[in-house]
Formats: sequence, C-alpha cells, structure tokens
Amino acid sequence: MPTAVLPPAGLTPLEELAHAHRPAQLAVLGDLVQALSATTAVTHLLVRGSLAAGTADRLSDVDLVVAVRDDRLPALMDSLDALMSTTFGTLLPGWRDTIVGNLGGAGFVYLLPNDGHLLQLDLYLCPTSAVGALRRRIGPRLLWQGPGADDTADADTQQRTAQELARAAEAPVDCGHLLVQAMVLHAMLRKRLARGQQYIAYGLLHDLNATCRDVIRTALVPHSRHHGWYHLPDEVGRTATGRECLTELTEALTSPPVPTVAQADDALDRIVRLAQRIAPHATDALANEITAYRAYQHHEEGLA
Repeated sequence: MPTAVLPPAGLTPLEELAHAHRPAQLAVLGDLVQALSATTAVTHLLVRGSLAAGTADRLSDVDLVVAVRDDRLPALMDSLDALMSTTFGTLLPGWRDTIVGNLGGAGFVYLLPNDGHLLQLDLYLCPTSAVGALRRRIGPRLLWQGPGADDTADADTQQRTAQELARAAEAPVDCGHLLVQAMVLHAMLRKRLARGQQYIAYGLLHDLNATCRDVIRTALVPHSRHHGWYHLPDEVGRTATGRECLTELTEALTSPPVPTVAQADDALDRIVRLAQRIAPHATDALANEITAYRAYQHHEEGLA
C-alpha cells in the first residue's frame, strides 16, 4: 500500500506549504518507481499525462510507462495483477485498456485505494526494444533507467514478444473481465462528470452500454461469430431471458446521451444485476471486489 510521505527536514515554511499541497499522486508514483525498479526485468520507468506536464489535480490519473526486457515481458504481464495486488492493494484485477492507442505494448488500468479515495493507475507495459519509438511518439518524462537498458534483444526475441502481445490482445474476454471493465469505466465516467467534461462522459456512457451488450452476448451466446450490435436481437431474443435482457438494454439506450452521476450509477447497477442473473459465476467470483468498489463510491458521495 502507498505510504504517507513526511516533508523533508530543513524546509522553509513556503517549501513545506508546497510539499503539503503537491498532488498526492506523486507519493504513489514514488512507491511505484521504488517497487518496479527493483524488478530486474524492468529497464525504464517513464511518466506521461498531467503528472509529466505539471498540471495534475486531485482527480488526475497516474500514467506510468514501464519498459520491460523483451524476453521477460510475457511473464511480467502474467504476474502483474499479483504484483499490483500484493504491493499496492489494488481494488480490482487490471483492466486491459482498450481506450489508449497501440504504442507497441499493452495498457492496463488499476484502481488503487489511496487515502480513502480510488486513484486510477494507467500502467503501460512495452518491450525495451520499443521504448525508443514510444518516447519519440508521446514524449514521456524519464523517471528511472536501469543497468543494461540500452541492450537490444535479437530479432527473434522481439518477434516472439510481439506475437505474445498480439495473442494477449486478441484473447476473448469472459463476463468476469467485463464486470471489471464496467467498474473501471464507471469510475472514469464519474470522474469526467465531476470535472464537467461532457463530451468524454458521452463516450464513456456509450462504452458502458456496449459493456452491457457484451455481458448479455457473452453469457447467452458465448460462441457467437458476431460482435457489436449487428445480429444481437436475432441471437439473444430467442429465449424469454434473452428478451428480458434486451428490454433492459433498450432502457439503457433510450436514456439521455449525456449522463448524470445517477445515470452512470444506474448503468453499472444494470450490468451487475444482469450478470447476477445470467452469469452468476462471474458475480460470485468478484463479490468482494464489487462490494468494495461500491463502498468507495459511496464514500466519495459522502465527501461531495
């Protein structure tokens, strides 16, 4: 778990004031650097987004790029959830980020408890062989570089790593993954609403409704060859349960396109409610996580 950082000794009153009001994310970032730099597989740690630009506020994400030796990247990806859970107490398994563009690696979003709030951690893993191109493309700030960071993997290793990344990106998701996705999207949506960013909120509401659709299709027609909205009524509407699910989905789609917080909460409740009925194994497996996530959201409401 991230720890509170006391101001260094010998600061002037003005420096102490600046330290007290610095973004809380900086302390979390320091803990991340300490933990990840101790892993010999990691070669570079870079920060991007508002923390890199110096414009972070209380709601800002921590955007961290982690470059990993090509031959060790697949293994680190497999153990990432365990690392983040045991070291930082992340609330949910990592959600495979489908919003960030492809930068030659794989993005994951974690919700990290910090001082009574949930902090969004956007962790992007990339092979060391791709970090130079990534830095030229997005210009992150280098935080740490380890020994041997300039060593280049051979072409065969780079190709195998690229193939592993592609396979991971194409792996089918189950209802458990979709429930995690729904909670992460809901957290993002509430943050955008708190900031008054209606355009982004509109897009995230669409993503939540698409997640509702995917839960229905994955639970009821898991071997469908189709995706998106096409063929959905024909595939799902063959049973009474399917028709009831479509009625719920129709209700979601006819709500106002620019959401309120209450509407965002309704969207998540709908997804969980449907999953409890048509994919109870998924909700049972995540029962503690769902309860904890809702508790944090209620805490945030009490502070508003």
